[in-house]
Amino acid sequence: MASYKTGEKCPTSGIYKCKTHPQNTIPLSKGEKFPPCSWGGGHGAVWIFVRSA
Repeated sequence: MASYKTGEKCPTSGIYKCKTHPQNTIPLSKGEKFPPCSWGGGHGAVWIFVRSA
């Protein structure tokens, strides 16, 4: 299971979920930086690849 931290560049366009708040999913394009999670007041996150978009 591929995972990436806030600030890292996205290697594959797709849908990612926050490890801490798995109900929070985001679409991200290749080359974009992973953002902080917007849930729980906002925090640095570990994002887990769900599927290609």
